[in-house]
Amino acid sequence: MKTLVAVGIVVVVARVAAAGAPVVLRESESPRATDLLRAEKLAEQAEKRRTLPPSRHRAEWKRGGKGWDDHAARAEPSDSVVINLGSPPTKRRPNR
Repeated sequence: MKTLVAVGIVVVVARVAAAGAPVVLRESESPRATDLLRAEKLAEQAEKRRTLPPSRHRAEWKRGGKGWDDHAARAEPSDSVVINLGSPPTKRRPNR
């Protein structure tokens, strides 16, 4: 009796597993419409990923400047700045 129940459970599990497995087409069998629709959907998704999004503005020359000889746009000279390239001084530990 136990063997019969065990064999029944194995058969049920095997059928459930076979029902969820993808269908493998034989050479003489044509693909199903759902397979073709899924392939088309995947191709469209791949095409969307492949193309770049449209740019928000066109790259163009900005008009209105006077060119290289624009004296009004020059920065005023600032005070001199000292840049120390050496290592910073080490902190001494206090004597205990």
